[in-house]
Amino acid sequence: MLLLTFLLIQSKIQWISTDDDGSSFPKDMNLHVTFPPILERHESMALGHLRPLGWQRRAESPILEDSLKIEPARFYHLFIQGNRSVAFRGMVPALDVLWTDSYLSKRYGHLNITIAKRKQRLVDTLVLLPFKIFLEQYRHDDLYMNTIIPDEMKSETPLPSLINCGTFRNRLLEPVLWISAGDTASLLLAHSTNTLHCVLDGRKDFIIFDVSNQYPNDLDLVRQSNGDLYSRIDVDLVNAYKYKRLHNLPWYWATLREGDCLFIPAYIFHQVRAHGRTIALSIDMSPIDTREDFNGNDCEKNPPIYVPLNKGKFLWRYEHGTRHLSKQTITNDDARHYLLLLLGTNDQLYKDIFLEFFRQVTYELVKKDTTLPTADDIWAQLSNDENNQEYISRSRLKSVSSNVLQLLVDVLQKSVRIHEYDKSEL
Repeated sequence: MLLLTFLLIQSKIQWISTDDDGSSFPKDMNLHVTFPPILERHESMALGHLRPLGWQRRAESPILEDSLKIEPARFYHLFIQGNRSVAFRGMVPALDVLWTDSYLSKRYGHLNITIAKRKQRLVDTLVLLPFKIFLEQYRHDDLYMNTIIPDEMKSETPLPSLINCGTFRNRLLEPVLWISAGDTASLLLAHSTNTLHCVLDGRKDFIIFDVSNQYPNDLDLVRQSNGDLYSRIDVDLVNAYKYKRLHNLPWYWATLREGDCLFIPAYIFHQVRAHGRTIALSIDMSPIDTREDFNGNDCEKNPPIYVPLNKGKFLWRYEHGTRHLSKQTITNDDARHYLLLLLGTNDQLYKDIFLEFFRQVTYELVKKDTTLPTADDIWAQLSNDENNQEYISRSRLKSVSSNVLQLLVDVLQKSVRIHEYDKSEL
């Protein structure tokens, strides 16, 4: 099970320069949408045929809500160990007044961000674009933004204190910023990470299916190389005859507005639809081995509800339009920690998960260092004592010697300092 929510796995990132010729129409920015939908039955047609996802069965109930003052230990025991979604109202400040398009363009318009087509696809082409250009186009063109939030923006972005201490603090993977306009639909999917999704402006509607850990074949699922699961179902025009299981799958719902957050555990199937101008922050966290108890030694009794995002210790950061490990000095303990993060709740680290992690880490480095050890080289060294070369056990990763880890440490160290080397060569 991979613990890294990559931007879009198997995607090709391109640079583009586009000019808005004004030929497209402004998107519908209506926020007053009925949800859950009022179902329409026709005797001659299956319920919800060629209608959006959610029309095929009545919703069971809203997602459970809990207090903003919830203690981290309670959150861990009820929702992490319990594998349950939960909503929090007013957990983060709304940024609709501060983060206007003109403000974002003026202050952060020079930053490079990644964008994609408005409706997510299993395999998509991500585009690397100056933030300013995106802001000029997204209200008209078929685009949305999803990018690891650049360091320059973190001081103005909130991080809920609930997940910034104890067991959670060292399992923060990456904060992803989403900006869209109009009606924007995600695929039906299940991430390999725990996610806290917070709306900073606008509105998002969530469908949460009660099919965790079942992976029904009749939802036409595709497993990505990062462990995520996606369905090929067209969420705007559902074929209710082909996917008739949807008539029998219970689902729950949540509507988030400015300041609201929703926790979605790993491998909980869900689908999201944004309305109007929407800005959201999703914080991806490594799933926890729930056999272990919560460690909250550094959790305050009365913490602030949120702190700036730059106070969080995330695994990944965004620089020069590319994902990088956040730490600048990598130790043997760090390398072991990264490998254990990749395990999630599993007791085996599978080779394909490690290969994808290694590819992401060395994305820039392999273009400049032809002597770099390959992922297969490092995997062979790590798994030397294992009988099965397709996975490495948790016990092996915990006990592997520093000498064995050193080859991986050296590669990680070169990777995080690649831009320092660039400067020294000028």
